[in-house]
Amino acid sequence: MMITTLTKKKLAVSISLASVLTLPSTAAFAQSGAGMLEEVVVTAQKREQNLQEVPVSITSYSAIELESKAITTIIDLEKSSPNTQFRASRATNSTLTAYIRGVGQQDPLWGFEPGVGVYVDDVYYARPQAAVLDVFDVERIEVLRGPQGTLYGKNTVGGAVKYITRKMDGEASGKVTLAAGSYGQQDITLSGQLPIIENQLYIGAAIAKLDRDGYDDVKTGYDITTGEFSSSEENYNKDVTVSRISIEYTPTDRLFFRIAADKTDDESNQPCGTQSNQTLLTHPATGELFLASNDPYDSACGTSHKSNVENEGYSITAQYDVNDAISLKYIYADREGETQQFIDFEGTPLDAFDVPASYTDEQESHELQINFNSGRLAIVGGIYYFEGNSAGAFDVVLNGALADPTTVPPTLDPFMDGTHFDLAIGGDVDTESLSGYVNGSFELTQAFTLTAGVRFTEDEKNSNIQRFSYITTNSFPYTTTQGTGFTFGDPDDDTLLGVSTDITDNEAKDTWNEVSPSIKVDWKMNDNMMFYISYAEGFKSGGFDMRGNAATNPNVADGYDPEIVETWEVGMKSQLLDDRLRLNITLFDMDYEDMQLTVQTAQPAPIFFSSDVVNAGTAEIKGFEVEALAQITEGFSTTFMAGYMNAELIEVISAGVDVSDSWEMLNAPEWTGQLGFNYDINLGNNGSLNLNTAVSYRDATRNFNNVTCSCDQNKEYTVWDTSANWYSADDKWTVSLFLKNLGNTHYKTGGYNLGSGELAFYGAPRTITASVSYNF
Repeated sequence: MMITTLTKKKLAVSISLASVLTLPSTAAFAQSGAGMLEEVVVTAQKREQNLQEVPVSITSYSAIELESKAITTIIDLEKSSPNTQFRASRATNSTLTAYIRGVGQQDPLWGFEPGVGVYVDDVYYARPQAAVLDVFDVERIEVLRGPQGTLYGKNTVGGAVKYITRKMDGEASGKVTLAAGSYGQQDITLSGQLPIIENQLYIGAAIAKLDRDGYDDVKTGYDITTGEFSSSEENYNKDVTVSRISIEYTPTDRLFFRIAADKTDDESNQPCGTQSNQTLLTHPATGELFLASNDPYDSACGTSHKSNVENEGYSITAQYDVNDAISLKYIYADREGETQQFIDFEGTPLDAFDVPASYTDEQESHELQINFNSGRLAIVGGIYYFEGNSAGAFDVVLNGALADPTTVPPTLDPFMDGTHFDLAIGGDVDTESLSGYVNGSFELTQAFTLTAGVRFTEDEKNSNIQRFSYITTNSFPYTTTQGTGFTFGDPDDDTLLGVSTDITDNEAKDTWNEVSPSIKVDWKMNDNMMFYISYAEGFKSGGFDMRGNAATNPNVADGYDPEIVETWEVGMKSQLLDDRLRLNITLFDMDYEDMQLTVQTAQPAPIFFSSDVVNAGTAEIKGFEVEALAQITEGFSTTFMAGYMNAELIEVISAGVDVSDSWEMLNAPEWTGQLGFNYDINLGNNGSLNLNTAVSYRDATRNFNNVTCSCDQNKEYTVWDTSANWYSADDKWTVSLFLKNLGNTHYKTGGYNLGSGELAFYGAPRTITASVSYNF
């Protein structure tokens, strides 16, 4: 008898649920007493609550779980959070592409807004650059699924990630961690805190230097006369430095101040993609094809460019407890970042289709918050103000003599003669956003609680967009970001072919007003089980297409409107079997309206390609999430997570025609899952040993709405991780061994599909890491 793949998946989920009656991998594997599960505290509703009493779908990760399972960046969280996909954006090391329940943002171009909000100590990171956060010196991380528009504002239509750094406890202490592993990995992390005035003033700091060689090489030093390479550079290497410092001051029992600053510097090489489909480009000297490599990490880009990402900022938090019921909180934050990037779109050393790019961003925010909690009523409200500028410029460099500029795409002479055809695009967008929100919970009875809230947001944007095409003999990069545009080339050497877009002086300016309501009703059937139903809305901000081509679309300055997600959820949270089993289940139904879809088409020279962002899509996303943790014995526990998602485009209007039948949703795997086991062994005076292992499953995904690509992860895959951690009896020493991707599974995390070929980028191969930590 033949059993379909879908039937097998459903059967596996049923067996797992039945065998442990539990199983999702939440993030709370802490334990207390004789094998009883410990309470997990979260701040998803901007106040401290028990995870099991919050009517929101949440996965919360404690510091000990993050450390013991070698969760080193937030992209590792996708393995254990259902219906979640966190990836380093294609051709980047530290730019985040985040999707939750099929909602996010694929394109990290300046001016485009994310669909999943990232918050570090309640400070919103507006840009995805440097948002692949390294995990160290952390208290916990929370992943909130579904629209969070009421409490967290715009750009949380898919959900939100809350990264909470470790707070100081008043004791002089420090920690050093050394790690070494595969591919020359060498990491060192230092953290510590020191009381300056006992019980009042403390200072703390942490720094991490993270280094690793590449998984393979990028061939460089290409000689077009011989077809030989003379050198190579590391591909997929890591060279990152992250530092943090904070000062906490508590002058009275009711008053608290915190000043925090951080900086990230990523000097890793630019990742080079691997041909996932054979290119038609040939060696100029031999006429032979540049053959695609069988090694997913091997590339022949012919470049040795480093991408550089710098991101830094500081925040000031002040909190005053007026009395036992009322608390006031103010958060000020200032951040800025700069990115230099180079993308080789054809994956050969010909430099036939290259894109050097530069981005900058600045943001400043203020939030004033009031919290009221007295008996049956809890209210949080506030005012939030944000202003920022995001700017950038890039060149589309077509290298070589243009044989026929009228073809689509233009035909290139493969023999390099020093002539470059360049499409230069640049500009910036100013954003000013003001919102007010209130959210309250009222216990109608001992069993029923009503939670309702609303947020009003006014969002204003003003953009400058410029787009030139020219012929030059200069080397890249040509463009220079100037806040309101860019310059190109040398007027004495360059020939201007055309200006297709030149939008300045408030031509592209608009204001949007949005209301984001939410309402939840939860029923505590008993002390161990709660059911809830909720409705919530969120929106991703409108804007302007920074690639907009006014020659083919004269309405570029009109921009595009916000996209809206409306979600119904029904959930159950339970703590069963004498607090040995935690079982949480959520069913959701989402309406995704006014989707911002990017449509790009090739054009004859000097336009080369046109780009339009339009509100042309409508989708329905339905599914469920199961998370469970079962404490089988005092030392042995098992975790299980399963996510199912049916994401369908209902309508996509292109050129006046509905093409939804041939389009699909991006980054929306039908099934995700993880099954894990954890075993703690008490060694008496010799300390304790923790062993854990987990197998993660992920279905196929697509990179593009309208076409399939050999760069898609077009089949399901599993990744097996395991670790062992020894803790000394005095809790000073920790020795760990981490084995990740034991089966050496090759899986694609992103890609490009352009006329020059198809490129794929891959997740990490099998790695082994050993680490030693000392607390003092």
